[in-house]
Order: sequence, then structure tokens, then C-alpha cells
Amino acid sequence: MDPVADYLKQIGRHPLLTATEEIEYSRQIQAMLAVQADHPDPATHTHQQRVIVRRGLRAKERMIVRNLRLVVMVAKKYLKRCTSLEMLDLVQDGNMGLARATELFDPSRGYKFSTYAYWWIRQSISRGVQDRDRMIRIPIHRHEKVVKARAYMNHQLAMTGRMPTIAECAAAIGAQPEDLQASLVMAQDVCSLDAKAAGNSGNSPIMDLIPDQASLQREDQYLIEREILQDAINMLSEDEQNIVRRYNGLDGHEKVTLSQLAKERGVSREAIRQKHTKAMNKVRQQIGRLSSERLRDGL
Repeated sequence: MDPVADYLKQIGRHPLLTATEEIEYSRQIQAMLAVQADHPDPATHTHQQRVIVRRGLRAKERMIVRNLRLVVMVAKKYLKRCTSLEMLDLVQDGNMGLARATELFDPSRGYKFSTYAYWWIRQSISRGVQDRDRMIRIPIHRHEKVVKARAYMNHQLAMTGRMPTIAECAAAIGAQPEDLQASLVMAQDVCSLDAKAAGNSGNSPIMDLIPDQASLQREDQYLIEREILQDAINMLSEDEQNIVRRYNGLDGHEKVTLSQLAKERGVSREAIRQKHTKAMNKVRQQIGRLSSERLRDGL
């Protein structure tokens, strides 16, 4: 049986708290905490104090159990952000925030417990995602900048049809462009070299597809074609060379997307796409010309 469905079935058996129960249970929890604060050693408790502690523990358990559905609701909103954490991992983090909320809730302020607990649950899940979701953890302050920047980018793209530049994002969230750029680079997804290529279990591991540079230098059956390609690219302008090499991952450059190139230059993705297409057409024309010259010289 699906563990998530089984968990939802179990917590669904418990009814939600009424307003009267919230107030009563909260008072019992506060009485228990007061006894524990004044008398940290349980061995010194009187009979009446032990009764207060037991009653407070039962009240805390009931408040937690009957609000577990609230945790699930909040956890669902974070699930799509995660790369490795699963639903029950998020729920576990949220439950710790819920437990903390039961201890700090003050019913005399007039608002519902669920309203107060929502913030603690969200904070606990968010901190868990920041600490444990990524293979390489980044500092919390950088993670928060990345979340704000991506939200702003998505909003602007939906409203204007244009991806904002790094400078625009930095100004919108109150950060320095260089610092935001560094945070976005750190937040890029990583993968294991043992992972299957393209995420397909039938493919070879990525490590097996990385060529041995030493063997390429000893014997390269495509040496002439590589030389022609390099000569063709060298005939482009400096900006066109940079776009072609980086987008296609040539000459040791890490392969980047058109969107990344557009962000760096402060232009739209479509503008970069058109520039790359024109540059590649020039490369193809030069390859044809250079190949003909080599063939003619060879004859």
C-alpha cells in the first residue's frame, strides 16, 4: 500500500479540534510547561504536579494528532520544489513545527490555533528543505535569495513574456547583482557521475560517456573534422564564438542553456536563439567551403 495514502487514512480518523477544545488543551499545556520550568527534575514533583504534567502531555498529543492534516496541506505546497525529499519527509519536518506551535500558542489572543500553527509548520518544512534537500547544502541566506529571485523571474516572465536580467532581479529583491549571480550558480542542480544518462535506466552511466582526453590526443579519427570546425568557428565574431562554444559545450566550456546566456547579456531568450541560429548557419557555410578547399588541396 502507498505509505502516503496509508498515512492520510490514519490521520483522517481524528476529528478536528473545536474552539473550546483548543482553549482547554492549550491551558493544560501551559500549566504543564509552567510546572516543568519551576521543577525541572520530575523526581521532585508532587502528586498534583504529576497530574498536571500527564494532563498536559495528553493535551499536547491530542492537539498534534488532530492537526496533522494541516501539516499535509502545507507539505504539498513544498513538494514540487524538492529534488530528493519525499512527501513523508516534509510531513515529518512539519510535525516538529506543529509540536512547537502547541507549546507557544496563546488562546487569549483570540485567533485559531491552525492560523498560528501554519507559520511554524511552514518555517519547519522550509528549513528542512534548505538543510537536507540538496546534495550540496548552500547557506540559508543564499537559498532565500534564490527562491525570491526565481519567483520574481517566473512572475515577470508570465506578465511580460520576457525573462528579467540579473540586475533587474537583484534590484527587485534588494541584493547585489554579483552576489545574486553567485547564489544562482551555487543553487544549480548536481547529479552523480554514476547516474544513468538522460535519467534512463537503460542507458550507460554518465562516467562511461566522458571521453579520455589522453586517448583522444593519441588517436583521433575525427581530427580533420575537428580542425575544420575550429577554423569555421574562429571566423565568427567574438560574441558569436562565445555563444556557439558555450551553448554547445565546446573547447572545455560547460554547456549552458539559451536562457542562461540571455540572462548574462540582459536580452530575451529569443534574441539569443536567433543569434545562435545565424552563427551556426555561418559555421555550416564555412565548413562547406573549408572542406572543399581541403579536398581540392588533397587532390
